[in-house]
Amino acid sequence: MGGIAGHMSHLYDNPSLTFSKMKEIMKNVYDADIEAEEKVDGQNLFLSYSIKDGKAKGARNKGNLRGGGLNATDLAAKFADRGNLTDAFVDGFSSFEKAVEALSNQEKLQIFGEDADIWYNAEIMDPDNANVILYDSKTLKIHDRGHFKFDKESGERTDEDVSANLAVLDSRLEKMQNKLSNEKFSLVRTAIQQLKKLDDQGPFKKAVADINSLVSSEGLSESDTIGSYVYKRLYTGLDDQFPEDFRKEISKYLLGMPGNIGLRNLKKDKNQEAKQILSDIKNSKQLLLRQAIQPLEEVIHEFAVEVLKGLQSVFILDSGKEVERQKQELAKAVNNITAAGDSNPQSMEVLQQQLNKIKDMSNITTPIEGIVFDYDGHMYKLTGNFAPINQILGLFKYGKGGAKITNESLNNSSVITEVEGKRVALLPGGFKPPHAGHYGLAKKLSSDPNIDNVIVIIGGKSRESETEPKIVVTPEQSKTLWDIYTRKDDNIKVRIQTGKTPVGDVYDLIADPSQFSEGDTVILGKSDKDVGDKRYAGAQAWAERNNPGVNVEEMVFPVIGGASMGGTQLRNLIASGDKDTFISKLPEHLNDKEKETVWNVASSASNESLDRLIDDTIDEMNTVSSGAVEIGVGPFGSGKTNKYNPYRKTKKPRVRRPKRQRRR
Repeated sequence: MGGIAGHMSHLYDNPSLTFSKMKEIMKNVYDADIEAEEKVDGQNLFLSYSIKDGKAKGARNKGNLRGGGLNATDLAAKFADRGNLTDAFVDGFSSFEKAVEALSNQEKLQIFGEDADIWYNAEIMDPDNANVILYDSKTLKIHDRGHFKFDKESGERTDEDVSANLAVLDSRLEKMQNKLSNEKFSLVRTAIQQLKKLDDQGPFKKAVADINSLVSSEGLSESDTIGSYVYKRLYTGLDDQFPEDFRKEISKYLLGMPGNIGLRNLKKDKNQEAKQILSDIKNSKQLLLRQAIQPLEEVIHEFAVEVLKGLQSVFILDSGKEVERQKQELAKAVNNITAAGDSNPQSMEVLQQQLNKIKDMSNITTPIEGIVFDYDGHMYKLTGNFAPINQILGLFKYGKGGAKITNESLNNSSVITEVEGKRVALLPGGFKPPHAGHYGLAKKLSSDPNIDNVIVIIGGKSRESETEPKIVVTPEQSKTLWDIYTRKDDNIKVRIQTGKTPVGDVYDLIADPSQFSEGDTVILGKSDKDVGDKRYAGAQAWAERNNPGVNVEEMVFPVIGGASMGGTQLRNLIASGDKDTFISKLPEHLNDKEKETVWNVASSASNESLDRLIDDTIDEMNTVSSGAVEIGVGPFGSGKTNKYNPYRKTKKPRVRRPKRQRRR
């Protein structure tokens, strides 16, 4: 699961889990001293009901939730023209709505709240729209975990416990199920897996020994956490030409650890080459994290294969038959990918990686995806060979016709997942001229560790002062001032509107698939003085219609600096020649020379002198950023080949392994 549900952790995904606790969990699983539920292979959908509207509601992302959820018509439109997938969502949702009709309004209120306040984590399992596992019947499963109350005003999930609401649903489940006797989908709640205690302790002891070896090889102990292990693997694996302290700071940034100084500070006072190297490292983040955790992931994978060996599916009558079907599908995929290997070597590389996990067809012994269980209030999953099978089948489906295959491209297979994409904040406005409050808002957004970039959109119209002598501030002047303000802010990009209005550009960007795609989030930033405006009210609906899968969020901040000063007042200050007051409204980080330059640009009356001043300003900024500033981190400015640039063909970014951990 992903998206609204969040990421359900493998044991190696929880950075705060100690190795001693990990081994304790594994022991309990191996001895069957834990209650587990079957993890199912379907399409995730969150469900609720609005008494106010008299309709069931569905949601795939936060944008859907903020809009009050999708009704049957909305859901059909969202998944229109996608064949069996469309039918799965439409029919599954229709069956849920039918089941809720069996409830009284009081029961609906207790389960869902008045207006779709409480949401339930569900899975649509349709054999006509199978991913990997072919279930016997069409089933809508409401999971055991992942339910929540949603606050429409804040636009966020609350911490409120909804277990009492779930208990009411469970007590009325039979009534709801009876309503579906003539429907395509049945409704189920739990799928308890009775684990078998394994007498052979060999696989468990091997897993523990392997974990101990990995931990000790990094100079750690069982009281250390997985987060500590990944951090150690990252910084020791970075190119040792880099100073150790600097490698540690990079690793803290990649892991998002508290106290990390951030990419902008890492780049501070570095030349252009150094900044590019750091940008390359940032772009390789996911690859580096995968490589860092890989040895531990392999141990847990082998352990999970043993634990899941021979388990029967709750939703399949003949599990053995389904195992054989999956083997046949896998063999067919392997043969076809191999046959086209010469024309697509990348697919062969991915195929080999996944086959290394499976090792042998005899290791495919269960048809289920895995198990899910709770331990100390944290939800974990164990998945065996389902994951590599899924990857190989996705590779085959996506790779027909000679398409380029990479690990990343596998996300585009027929399996529908909630993709976690980039998060970009858009900040439109007039900015004639921009002041400290404008910059402060952009800086606040760019400093948020959950936001990748900020795009400032400047209005295309010039503005003049109210007082005499009349002065005009142009979009080009505003752009130059923004460039001065953000000279050291790599995450803030500035552009002049290309459409009719800055807000119009926002909507155009949201709808543009070349800018945003499924899983991406657009953050619309504004100050609290603009809380009442409705300019973004239709943004999420616009995204759903024009670029499905793109999420829209609004973020409101208190006015930061320049609260009592707007563009009109600043233009009047320029007209009156009140330089000191004008400069007091500029961002505090500017030095005296920069403030003087801002004044000169903003107050320039002649077009010719303005053009000359802007050209001189741009030339000066380019000189500063071209590498004239020396960098103090050893090899970054030394002209040595960058070993860590993922875009160089000679080297791939990697995390070094101790020799005894390397594959032979």
